[in-house]
Amino acid sequence: MLLATSPREYLTESFIGTNEGCGIFIPANRMLYQFVRENPSNADIGQIASKMLIIGRSLAASVERRRVRDGQMSTASFYHEVARLVSESMVDELLQLLPVDEGISNSVMTDVIRVHARLCEVIRGFTGLDCSSFASKYLHFHRPNHFPMMDSRARKALSWVADEEEWVFAFTTARSAENYRDYVNIYLDAKSVFEAELQRPLSLRQMDNILLNRYDHWI
Repeated sequence: MLLATSPREYLTESFIGTNEGCGIFIPANRMLYQFVRENPSNADIGQIASKMLIIGRSLAASVERRRVRDGQMSTASFYHEVARLVSESMVDELLQLLPVDEGISNSVMTDVIRVHARLCEVIRGFTGLDCSSFASKYLHFHRPNHFPMMDSRARKALSWVADEEEWVFAFTTARSAENYRDYVNIYLDAKSVFEAELQRPLSLRQMDNILLNRYDHWI
């Protein structure tokens, strides 16, 4: 296991939070997790569209912000079409390969990357742009123990950890779907460092909390 070299001022209970986030947004996150548990299908167009709308808008990663290859569409038409494409994409079947009660590990890493890449491929084929951040957040709420949430803030904070540990991490390129594996590998290395220092395990949500809080406080 990787070992931390010195105490880190950002590994506080307020930054670590809970499995439902931290601070005033815990109730909102709790509702999102519950909504996805009650609407788990990625074959039902209505469930997919509703989850994409709520998760994307709530977590500042809405696919609706992206352009569509064939021009403008109404919001309802956009979500119906992208949900239809997802429903036909095998994303639902690929997610079923990841046990709900288990966590990310080397044995399932390939399946984690595969479903993330497939979801990105489907949405990118419709909008024309990368949606790796949205895909990581959408999938996280379906399998919280398998998918780290990735966005520009988390990548930047993770790059600071990489600098501290003298790891090589090109955070500017780790934003794309093709490089999600690179992000996850460094993320899990950092998680091991933090767990060694804290002498206790962290959930992926708690790891996400640490990175986002560190970025927001710029420490």
